[in-house]
Amino acid sequence: MLKKILVLIVILLLSLGNILIFNFKNANKPSIEQSKKQDIQNPYLECLKEPYLSEKTNQKIIDFLNKHEQDSFAIYFEDINNQYNIVKNENQKFYGASLIKLLDATYLIKKALSGEIDLKEEKITYQQRHKKSFSLNMQNYQIGSLINLETLISYAIKTSDNTAHEMLYEYIGYQNLIEYGKTLNIDLTISQTNHYSDLSVTETNTMLKDIYEIISSNTAYSSFLVENMENTYYNSLNFNENKLLHKYGSTDPYFHDIGIYNDEQYPYLISIMTTIGEQPSPNKITEIHQEIRKIYEENLKEKEKYCQQFKE
Repeated sequence: MLKKILVLIVILLLSLGNILIFNFKNANKPSIEQSKKQDIQNPYLECLKEPYLSEKTNQKIIDFLNKHEQDSFAIYFEDINNQYNIVKNENQKFYGASLIKLLDATYLIKKALSGEIDLKEEKITYQQRHKKSFSLNMQNYQIGSLINLETLISYAIKTSDNTAHEMLYEYIGYQNLIEYGKTLNIDLTISQTNHYSDLSVTETNTMLKDIYEIISSNTAYSSFLVENMENTYYNSLNFNENKLLHKYGSTDPYFHDIGIYNDEQYPYLISIMTTIGEQPSPNKITEIHQEIRKIYEENLKEKEKYCQQFKE
């Protein structure tokens, strides 16, 4: 009996020892919450998250605008996290051509997100009146075909299908689209007979910001928008390894490209509207974007140098 008691005492002492050793080993390890708090209190990381525009970069922006003072293009660049803009002819109206198709998309996507419609289930019958030229996808369908809204939105964005836009435009109703534009401070010049609108780069920047918010919110249609806007169809904003989500608009003499650099840390929006006419990439839009991109990258380098002083 005594032996059994002694054995039990030894077991209890060993167990207690293991608990003490475990607690000692982990005493200095921060919890997940503590680790997050330490990251938040890291002055260097906090500095990198703060808006920043160096004097050197500001001068480069002035030099860029002076260089292009006589050029007729319009530009709206917005560095979202560093909170600075580069704008030129920002309120000048251009015939926007296919850029309005992004409003078709976001109007319906928001209706779907609010539960008012199901983009997969809701379908439109393809009628003869919808048929338009420059319809890369819809040219494969027969009159009378039923196509769901999600497919039509994809066609309208990815290949700028004009027939898809006609079907969506009729489904939405131009007056509803005008009212939707007003909620974004966009003054649409569309009507029952005119299905395309004049736009400024200030307005297209608002459109991009709206899309960026949908994408960043990880909604049911975030990846859908990304997949359709990352196409290379008439993408004049892409160069080298720099790839943007985009939508182009073109009808002679107008040629525009607007897009989102969907970077996790330093995203930006860019709208470039021109009267250069349709051109293969690389073109004037590519050149302008390259100049802006260089300014953007140099500011990030300046920011890194500035924040080094807060490294512990």
